[in-house]
Amino acid sequence: MERHLFILNPAAGTRDRTAKMAEIVRKLKLDAPYDIYVTDAKGAAETYIESYLRDHGESFVRIYACGGDGTLCEVANGIYRSGSKNCAVAVVPIGSGNDFVKSLDIPPERFRDLKTLVRGEIEEVDLLLASDSDGQTRVSLNIISAGFDAAVANGQERFKRLPLVSGKAAYNISLVKCVFTDTKNYFSLKVDGEKYGKSEGPYLFTIAANGRYYGGGFKASPYSDISDGLLDFIRIKTVSKLKLLSLVGKFREGRHIDEFKDICSYTRCKTMQFISEKLIDLNLDGEIYPMKNPIIKILPKAIKLILPPKAEA
Repeated sequence: MERHLFILNPAAGTRDRTAKMAEIVRKLKLDAPYDIYVTDAKGAAETYIESYLRDHGESFVRIYACGGDGTLCEVANGIYRSGSKNCAVAVVPIGSGNDFVKSLDIPPERFRDLKTLVRGEIEEVDLLLASDSDGQTRVSLNIISAGFDAAVANGQERFKRLPLVSGKAAYNISLVKCVFTDTKNYFSLKVDGEKYGKSEGPYLFTIAANGRYYGGGFKASPYSDISDGLLDFIRIKTVSKLKLLSLVGKFREGRHIDEFKDICSYTRCKTMQFISEKLIDLNLDGEIYPMKNPIIKILPKAIKLILPPKAEA
């Protein structure tokens, strides 16, 4: 038996689209049972999905994350915590940044076409898992980072609450602010259990990537593949403000790895770890989670993704 579950986030994007999305779902006239859940707080989707999957363990559940990258992240964490393998998730990109969908190389409007997406094909892809010594765990389909860009993401959350400020604009405002306040970060790093590099910093930021884009269109990890069983690890040293300004443009275009080899290191691995006496603020799809010496690992083929039917291309 199959079911459909539509997660609608009224806080995603610049306006509430839940009523419109709910009407679109009802007009689909699905043969299989379906449910619509409208989130009302941060973390609500995660808690609801964990419970829903346990209550409907006899059914294969197709879940549609209607929102932005934060909504998708909550859905992924709900699936992970439920332990269910009898489900799949589709991203319906109606949020502010919608970065993860860019890694799929399929026009985003095809994911917004629910009429075809409900008949979508299923593909297994990788997950990133962040855990720490205090027992915290979080997963992400896209990118986990620490340092400058975590500070930027933290600021983005504040700025996008301002009227008429999109996710992309909020990111850029926060970026300018953090250039003057958050460019030096100190921690040691391990890659696949071995110490990486000769110093503890200062670093501008570090990225563990599954997807390629974040921050409203920055091509942070241009060579990432969401199905290769590896995380892409990128570390950038602290630079002068003048060089940082030139780095930003290259970073947006995904040219930083090849054109800034003096400050940018890149490798692929299975695990990486931050070592620090202080808590590390991890940025998971725009949400900040302080963790103690967090370890990030790749979980190969750990989640099922719903893609638009190839026959419709």
